[in-house]
Amino acid sequence: MCRSSARAVPLIDGTAGSGTRIIAPMGHETDMMLTLDGAASRHVRNVASNLQLAADLGYGDVALLVAERDGTLRVVADARPTTAAAAIPISRAGERVPYEEEPEAYDSLTGGTLVCGARRRTKRGIAFTSTAYPVGPPEAPYAVVVRHLGQSVAEAPGKMEVAFMRLAERVLERLRTSAITELDTETPYSTTRTAGDGVLEVAPDGSVVYASPNAVNIMRLAGMDGTPVGGPASALPGGAMAVTPVLGTDAGRSITAEVGGRALAYRAIGLTGGALVLVEDVTDVRRREQELRVKEATIREVHHRVKNNLQTIASLLRIQARRSASDEAARALAEAVERVSSMAVVHGMLAEAADESVDLTAAVRTVVDMVRQGLAGPDSAITVRVDGETGPVPGQVATSLALVAAELVHNAIEHGLAGRTDGAVRVGVRRAGSDVLLEVRDDGVGLPPGFTVDGSAHLGLAIVRTVVEDDLGGTLEFRGSPGTAVTVRVPASGERE
Repeated sequence: MCRSSARAVPLIDGTAGSGTRIIAPMGHETDMMLTLDGAASRHVRNVASNLQLAADLGYGDVALLVAERDGTLRVVADARPTTAAAAIPISRAGERVPYEEEPEAYDSLTGGTLVCGARRRTKRGIAFTSTAYPVGPPEAPYAVVVRHLGQSVAEAPGKMEVAFMRLAERVLERLRTSAITELDTETPYSTTRTAGDGVLEVAPDGSVVYASPNAVNIMRLAGMDGTPVGGPASALPGGAMAVTPVLGTDAGRSITAEVGGRALAYRAIGLTGGALVLVEDVTDVRRREQELRVKEATIREVHHRVKNNLQTIASLLRIQARRSASDEAARALAEAVERVSSMAVVHGMLAEAADESVDLTAAVRTVVDMVRQGLAGPDSAITVRVDGETGPVPGQVATSLALVAAELVHNAIEHGLAGRTDGAVRVGVRRAGSDVLLEVRDDGVGLPPGFTVDGSAHLGLAIVRTVVEDDLGGTLEFRGSPGTAVTVRVPASGERE
C-alpha cells in the first residue's frame, strides 16, 4: 500500500537497523562506498544497476539515496529516462538532498513503507509527483529509491504507457526486498531496455497479459501466428527456454534463442506474480557478427600464408647465397634474407592478432635480434637493446618500421661498429602525439665527413628513405659524432598528412 508523505523523524546517528551505519559515497555515481554487510551491499549495488530499466519503463527519472551520519540523504546513483523528458535533467550523484526537496524519501526510509507524494512540484516547467520505495527489510531499510513521474504522462497515458509504468512499479517493488540474481546462481543480474526491444508482461499462471507492438512484430517474424496476448509464455518462439524457467522465481535470465530462422535475445525477470520479459531480434546483428568473424579468420589466414611464403623465399635466398661464388653476391642475398624475414615476422604476428594491429616493440625486438645474430653471431660482445612502448600499431606501419629497424641496425653493426668485437646499439620506439618515433643509436665511428643520404651508395639506406618518406609520409634524421643516431618519425595511423 502507498501512504502519503508526512514529516519524517530524523535518523539517529545514520544507522539503518541492526546497528549498520551507512556512509555516503565520495563523488562518483557508480562508486557506492557503503559500509553495509555483504548481502545489503550487493542489494544496493544491484538496485543501482537496474535504475535505468526502471527509468525507461516508468517514463521518469529515478534516484537511489542513503543516509549519512546526521540523517541527511545523499544520492548515490540515478538515471534519467530515454523515453520522456526528465524533471531532474542532470545527475545528482554525490549530492546531499534536504528534506524539503525529497520529503517522500525521508518518510519512506524512516517508516519502511512505500510513500506516494501528493504534492505536485515543478522543475524546468515539468510538473511531477514523487514515489519513494524503501530498500531493505521493512523494519530497517538501508536505502530508498525515489521515482519522479511527470503529470503530462500520468494524466493522459496510452495503453502502452500504462503497461510500461505498471511494469516499472513492479520492478521497483521487486528490488525493495533483495538483489535480483541470475537463475540458479548467486550472480547479481541487471539489464536495460533498448529502443528495439519488445516488452511483455506475464501473469502468475504463465499467460501473456501484455505485449508491446515491437514484441508482436518480433514474434510474428519468428513464425508466431496471431498475437501473443492470452496465450502461454511457453508458446512464444523460444519462450519455453527463456521465460518459463523464471516464472515462480524472483531471478533473472538472459538467453538467445534460435527459432524460426531468427535469433531472439531474451531478458526475463521473475516478479511477484509473473514476469517482465524484454526481447530483441538480433538476427541481423548475429549475421553481421558471423560475417565479421569469417572476414577476420580469412584475413588471419592470408597473413599466415604470406608469412609462410616469405619464409620460403628467405630459405631459397639462403640456399642461393651458400651456392654463390661471389662474396658480394652472397652478402647481397643475405641482406635480402633479412628484409624478407623482417616482413615475415610482422605477418606472423598479424596472423595471431585479433585485429589488423601488432605490438611494434615486440616486432622490432624480434627483428633486430635476428639481425644481430646474423651479423655478429651468438658469442659476440655486441649488444642490441630495444626500449620503449608504442601500444598497438596498424599492420602496414609495423611491417614498414620493422623493415626500417632491421636496415638501420644492420647498418649500425656492419659500418658503425666495423672491425669491433664489442659495442652497443640502442633502439627506441615510442609514441609522440599522433606519431610513432623509432630511433637507432650506436657508439661506433660516427658518420663520415660530408655524409648525406642522397650521396650514400648503400642500398639499405635507400630502402629506408623510400619506406619512411614515400610510403609512410614520415621524416628521417641522421646525427653523428660520437656514434650515429638515426630518428624516424611517421604517422601512427599510417595515413599520410
